[in-house]
Amino acid sequence: MLKVMIAEDDLFMADMLEEVLVESGYDVCGIARTGEEGIELAEFHKPDLAILDVRLAEGGLGTHIAARLNPKGRPGVLYATGNVNQIRLTKADGEACLGKPYRPEDVIRALKLVEQIVSTGGASRPFPNGFHVLEQSSASDMKPDSGDRQSARDIKRLLRQQAALAEFGSFALGEGDLGKVLTEAARVCADGLEIPFSKVCRYRHEENDLIVEAGVGWHPGVVGHAVAPADESSPEGRAFITRDPVICIDVSQDAVFVLPSFYAEHGIISAVDVPIRKKDGKPWGVLEIDNPAQHAYDQHDIVFLTGFANVLAEAVDTSKRNSLLQSTVDRMKDMVGDKDRLLAEKNRLLEEKNVLAEELQHRVRNNLQLVYGMLRKQLQTAPEGPGKEGISAIARRVMTLAQVYDHLLGTGLSRTIDFGAYLLSLCSSFETLEAAQHREIALTCCCEQVILDLDSVTALGLVIAELISNSYVHAFPDGTGTINVALLRGEPGDDATITFHDDGVGFSENGDSKRHGLGLVKRLMHQVKGSAKLRSDQHGTEWTLTFPTPRIPPVGDTIGI
Repeated sequence: MLKVMIAEDDLFMADMLEEVLVESGYDVCGIARTGEEGIELAEFHKPDLAILDVRLAEGGLGTHIAARLNPKGRPGVLYATGNVNQIRLTKADGEACLGKPYRPEDVIRALKLVEQIVSTGGASRPFPNGFHVLEQSSASDMKPDSGDRQSARDIKRLLRQQAALAEFGSFALGEGDLGKVLTEAARVCADGLEIPFSKVCRYRHEENDLIVEAGVGWHPGVVGHAVAPADESSPEGRAFITRDPVICIDVSQDAVFVLPSFYAEHGIISAVDVPIRKKDGKPWGVLEIDNPAQHAYDQHDIVFLTGFANVLAEAVDTSKRNSLLQSTVDRMKDMVGDKDRLLAEKNRLLEEKNVLAEELQHRVRNNLQLVYGMLRKQLQTAPEGPGKEGISAIARRVMTLAQVYDHLLGTGLSRTIDFGAYLLSLCSSFETLEAAQHREIALTCCCEQVILDLDSVTALGLVIAELISNSYVHAFPDGTGTINVALLRGEPGDDATITFHDDGVGFSENGDSKRHGLGLVKRLMHQVKGSAKLRSDQHGTEWTLTFPTPRIPPVGDTIGI
């Protein structure tokens, strides 16, 4: 039996892939979510085959795993990824690539072809959809002045631009002076595109023109004074009117343009303009970079400038809100004696913030509930078998996520939830859903209050949902029994414990682990830095799940159903 390792950052995808491989006769020696975990796994197990995603968790790459292995002893490598066009793969990285999404039979066929390539050097057709054999690098790829060197320079430029945009975004969020934000945007854009001139133009409604509000590289008298009509007679005017980016390789060649004098005074030849859009109505203005040399700008430059324009649009809105807030504060200072009006204004602002947060959570919850309802409806008509079990598993997980958002409603922008109350609600939902088919199976839940972050609640909720569902489906062949769930908190900062127990027929961990989702449970517990212990015999099944809790003093008594 051939050993296969999996490197995939999506736990559900990895779990599905592992199940498909095991059913097809492969021995899955392990699953890694990061590049470092993948290297350790490969060096320890020395698998015969490897299925690697290109993009892994924590910024890792599947190609790094293949590169660290000994070429003579390297396993046959199949890349299964949705990033086929984002990174170039060659024979040096592995044997073949299969694009996502793929069918289970496609990945098995692709793995067989990789075995064939390793043993014979070739692969026989037909190939599954999205499959291609990786080729050797061409001779031109190895030349120092080849296209790859240009690509490397382009990538370096893009990374530099992305870093500049991220740094500017942080600056804009912390700077309250809009003038400083606009000037810094002009400077960073000029540096990022390695040109001497950049400016930000603001639209003036009464004059119907665009005035240079900020800029770098210009002679005195341009910033704050120079204007251009808000029409198509200039690059900035055209971008403002069309609300689309404008690229001018040579401004003198456009017969429509009647350029302001400062273009000629600075020898401007090429320019790129992007509108600074507002949420509604006309744009606030235009961001422009100017070059005294002819240059062919590309889509990457447009994306870079558009990113700055979007940040500037938000900075403008923030400045207006801050101005409005400051004006409100000034008025409040003049109304010290009118406490009721001061409190009403404060409450209105807070209510607006909470309404926005609650509306977002409400819409997400409703969407999850809609998906869940559609899945339950599909279950009513689906034939018995693995397909129906798969739909049921998906529906269960969607319900678990919907419960998270039920408990988020009303908490504003908080990222913490009372996990005890959430677990009670989850158990109650399961009891209601299963009542029709399993009337003689009792589900009890007793929980202490434990405050956890949203990510931990989501992962632990999926674990408990998986265990409850397994017990309902597999533990009671005669249709009678009990399921108990208990949550006990430790001291602040210590581990909390979930004890899950049913008095069913039990199962063998090694013999039927896939049927009971053990791999998924253990990986989710690992995700929350917890642990899972299992005891199962003819008297029933018991899980002991422990996980760390933050140092938040608990409040309230034990609750249960």
